[in-house]
Amino acid sequence: MSPATPTVVAFGDATAAQCDKAARLLQSRTGIILGDHKVGATQRILSTLSSRYADGDAGKFLYLLEENGEHAAWTEFINAFTVNHTAFFREPHHFVRLEEFFRSRPTGCSVWCAASSTGEEPYSIAMVAEEVYGATRAQCSILATDIDTRVLEFAQNGIYPSTRIGDVGDVRLKRHFLRGVESQQGKVRIRPNVQSRVTFAPFNLNERVWSVSGPFDAVFCRNTMIYFDRPTQQRLLEKFARVMRPGSLLFVGHSENISQLTNDFHLLGQTVYQRK
Repeated sequence: MSPATPTVVAFGDATAAQCDKAARLLQSRTGIILGDHKVGATQRILSTLSSRYADGDAGKFLYLLEENGEHAAWTEFINAFTVNHTAFFREPHHFVRLEEFFRSRPTGCSVWCAASSTGEEPYSIAMVAEEVYGATRAQCSILATDIDTRVLEFAQNGIYPSTRIGDVGDVRLKRHFLRGVESQQGKVRIRPNVQSRVTFAPFNLNERVWSVSGPFDAVFCRNTMIYFDRPTQQRLLEKFARVMRPGSLLFVGHSENISQLTNDFHLLGQTVYQRK
């Protein structure tokens, strides 16, 4: 008895096999793993990008990516799959710990926000830095990186809808933001003294050799490692350890537990780890 011919299920203009290939290419380039529930979203992304770059042919578009790692389409392809859920002072206990850490280092600190998204996280760090170091000569610089170039452009502007500052609090709102008027009504802008502490740059955590060298006193990489497989998580933590000073802090997301992945860090509590 001959085996049954497998059924290829099509999702719009992209087959299931093409969606699977897109997921493999994405993981190879970025480390991001797409779950099965992302097939529909993958089909829509392939439909949009293949119309732009390959006359609507999803197979041709994927071949283009596979054959040319420097093609401009790669940027749009990666941007389309990144998740950018963030907020000012998200997981508030991290910022209480960060303030304590800053105060224990009166000469200043260097911080890396390794998945900065639309900027709320690094600007929250910068506000704490301004509150601790603002009246001193101590330096506290924040490097904010992300693989998604769209969100970096948004973050660099430092302008947000008023609806996104609900967790900031009145005191910080007055101290660190400017309210928009006339055409900018309903928006707020990060004050220049806070904004100037942050440097934004594109960066792929899955790069074999990192261009980021540190050393850093604190690293934020929150709700990012959950999108990687275990070997990628372990490699990432090894690289973080290399660019962090002994005694520095690593802040991870509320659902991320790295204790079984690395011997370079020990848990201080509430998803805050310290470099040994």
